[in-house]
Amino acid sequence: MRRLSLIKTYRICVPVKAEDVPSAIKMIMEAEELMVDFIEVRIDCMRDIGDLSDIAGSTRIPLIATFRPKRQGGLFDGRDEERIKVLEKSVNAGFEYIDLELDTSKLDKIVEDFKNMGVKLIISHHNLNRTPTTLELKWLLSRELSYGPDICKLVTYANHLEDNLTCLEFLSKFGRNVKLVCFAMGELGLISRILSPLYGGFFTFASLKKGLETAPGQLTVGELRAIIKVMEAVGF
Repeated sequence: MRRLSLIKTYRICVPVKAEDVPSAIKMIMEAEELMVDFIEVRIDCMRDIGDLSDIAGSTRIPLIATFRPKRQGGLFDGRDEERIKVLEKSVNAGFEYIDLELDTSKLDKIVEDFKNMGVKLIISHHNLNRTPTTLELKWLLSRELSYGPDICKLVTYANHLEDNLTCLEFLSKFGRNVKLVCFAMGELGLISRILSPLYGGFFTFASLKKGLETAPGQLTVGELRAIIKVMEAVGF
């Protein structure tokens, strides 16, 4: 495999896991101080959604609105129609990106509607149990690309260290011409989380601090950057 990017172009997205708008804004301000590249607002974690325009107006860092259903590792257990209505509110509020799951019902029409609204789209798929084969990942990516998204996201779960290799090889092959996020969750997937941006991944995720992780195996921004500094020091 061959690295496709340099450490100095390493992009980090911080997920904001807040109960309400004031808490979300506070976390966004903390993320700004860390000078991260993207902020994902996990709307499914909010007990009180409130006025999303207050969140959108609190930063110049690109915001991703995500309303993750339980079937894809989130907290929302309602109908897709309800989620889409809230995502529409996030677009009207000024969010730059929205995340749409590949298994969302009536996705063709939903994608068309959101494109007409002018928002950037992330089409995502999360396998919460295993890491698919390269052939399966390629099939999933082709399905995501059929919707013409701005970013594709394929996240797997690592049961073996070799699963990291699957994700990194996949990125090395397909991350050149596609804005692609791909890594494996879980403690055994840590390698792919760290190295994915160096093999063509558009960004990786890191939490603000311990206890604010939104997926298993997620490092904090501080931990991730400390590892990057070591990698730079040894000439990686």
